[in-house]
Amino acid sequence: MDFELSEEQKSILDTADRIAKKYDRAYWLECAKAKRFTSELWDELGKAGYLGITVPEEYGGAGLGMFELSLLQERLAEHGVAVLFFVVNQGLSIPALVRHGTDEQKSRLLPAIASGEKRFCFAITEPNAGTNTFKIESMAKRDGDDYILNGNKLFISGINQAHHVLVVARTQSYQEVGGQTQRKEGLSLFIVDTDSKGLSYKPMDTMLLNPEGQFFVYFDNVRIPKENLLGKEGKGVRVLFDGLNPERIMAAAMACGSGRWMIRRAVEYANQRVIFDKPIGTYQALQHPLAESMALIEVGSLMTRKAAWLQDRGDMGAGEASNMAKLVAADASLKASNAALQCFGGYGFTESQDMLSSFIGARLGTVAPINREMILNFIGEHTLGMPKSY
Repeated sequence: MDFELSEEQKSILDTADRIAKKYDRAYWLECAKAKRFTSELWDELGKAGYLGITVPEEYGGAGLGMFELSLLQERLAEHGVAVLFFVVNQGLSIPALVRHGTDEQKSRLLPAIASGEKRFCFAITEPNAGTNTFKIESMAKRDGDDYILNGNKLFISGINQAHHVLVVARTQSYQEVGGQTQRKEGLSLFIVDTDSKGLSYKPMDTMLLNPEGQFFVYFDNVRIPKENLLGKEGKGVRVLFDGLNPERIMAAAMACGSGRWMIRRAVEYANQRVIFDKPIGTYQALQHPLAESMALIEVGSLMTRKAAWLQDRGDMGAGEASNMAKLVAADASLKASNAALQCFGGYGFTESQDMLSSFIGARLGTVAPINREMILNFIGEHTLGMPKSY
């Protein structure tokens, strides 16, 4: 097993360092507080060719894989620059388009995504259907050559900054397909323009600090051309599942990078802060939690790279590895943020030190994009061979 990165992969990390120094944590915070998209950072990543890392070369991309994309995500997050759009745009939308899009869809959309001209967000969660995806109620009914979409979504990241939203809706209701036994049937995915008539959204009042923001989204008789159906009608589960592994890999990479950033901040502070005539970093009560967190972050990073490698190979083990990577990375990031916050003491709760927002973000990682309990259910059932527990 060779852990050495290729020259191209090393170049991605070097370029990420350069870009993140130009558009650093202070820039990210400024955008987050103003609820303004990090457009300058996005444009810079586009110029470097990094928005289309996983887009095939014939559509203007680099033709690389999730491994390279996860390296970029992790390194940016190490600088305190967490790019949530990489989870929904590069992680979910691009793989779905590449694997299931028609030639027309790919020709129309992928070059614009790779250049940074267009951005996708993703809409699946509903008020009555979170983890239980199959109970979603949004309906898309055929009307001639179009579909008419009605329904509500929530916790939709960055729809105000996206040009298209990939919507999961039912083309047959839960009852029509036969309920629980056939629950996977009747789901379809649609590419919806965010300026479509009948589509509206409003911000959610969350305590999260990020430039993308979270939104309620409403579909009121939104007309969707049939050519914007992604994959086959009623067979959207396959399309959806093909995007879940990349989503979890990207979330894990972001968690690992953010964990490293918080540890580095805490170490710098602990080496400078003097209490009882010596730096607080000399005290094991602070040193050991940071050291343990660092070890766990490294474990999460290794598992994330393995998951990305398996995903790029098309290996069936990518699902198991992606879930494990997400679980370990999110837990490690939360442990790191907690240790860092404790290290700063009362100063960690001041706005100037910018630690509490990182703690909240790390805590979110254990809940979304999938909660740790559902990952443990997956491991118990599919890895350990135990009975389904829910």
